[in-house]
Amino acid sequence: MKIQIYCRSFAPAVGGMEKLMEVLAMQFHREGHDIAVVTETEGSADLPYPVHRRPGFARYLSLCRDSDIILTAPLSMRRILPQALSRRPIVAAPPDPFVWTNRKERIAAAIKWWASARVDNIVPSRYMATRFARATVIMNPYDEETFHLPPPGSPREGILFVGRLDARKGVSLLVEAFAKIAARQPQAHLTIVGDGGERDAIAVQITGRGLVDRVTLAGTLRGHALVSEMQRHAIMVVPSITEEPFGIVALEGLACGCRMVIARSGGLPEAVGPFALTFARGDADDLAARLIEALGERDPPSPESVSRHLQQFRPAVIARQYLEVLRSAAA
Repeated sequence: MKIQIYCRSFAPAVGGMEKLMEVLAMQFHREGHDIAVVTETEGSADLPYPVHRRPGFARYLSLCRDSDIILTAPLSMRRILPQALSRRPIVAAPPDPFVWTNRKERIAAAIKWWASARVDNIVPSRYMATRFARATVIMNPYDEETFHLPPPGSPREGILFVGRLDARKGVSLLVEAFAKIAARQPQAHLTIVGDGGERDAIAVQITGRGLVDRVTLAGTLRGHALVSEMQRHAIMVVPSITEEPFGIVALEGLACGCRMVIARSGGLPEAVGPFALTFARGDADDLAARLIEALGERDPPSPESVSRHLQQFRPAVIARQYLEVLRSAAA
């Protein structure tokens, strides 16, 4: 099957949607399908399938017509017309609910909502399925070849955050919660991996709280360097203050053996199942209490039970579920 994956942001860019589509593209390729990726992201990546970066209208229409089916993540105002003109089946994989902060975004969201009701949608959680018509729930995969347990007996300590540094991800909330426990936990250290528009504000917050020696802003890490950070930390926190559609990063933390502490909202609890401590979204006091609990925990979930939970998120399993939907739409 000739599958075109349109992903607005793709490698070398990083993020949940980018990870999902890269893992699926690789798995589809391994199973013998003819894959082409189209993206608005400039740059390059060493991949075994073609990546078309920012093609013009005519070129993109040609790429659509050369496909059996289009998997689009997400629906794009810029690309929806050539996709429709190609008369190829379209399956959308929206990474988030449609939201807006101004009139222009509201109009775009209304158009996308109208269009999404006329195509098949694949969403990663039951939470997301309540936001879309014609939705099939297929949870997101994680990269099992990259994210795995360290050698037995490896030392682990400290608290870790991995993600974009923007207000929605709750990093400021995490720093506030850490400040509440720092005096009671003199050995605890927080590492923040990622970058974004809130970095300077977070640095000021760390300084203002007297935590310069207790909190490390590590910047963006990828590949082995990122896995090493996950493997050496005991606890990983996903403190999002908006409702996450799913939470691939939580699966990666679980796979690397971290004790997970997550916000109790959106699709995050569906991703981790019973293998996380949860706190009320946006509540720094509750987060601080869960951090204290995690730091003192003597009996975390067994690696064997976590491994069984993660089996359902293996790329081959998720790719087969996606292919069932794509084949049905293309029939």
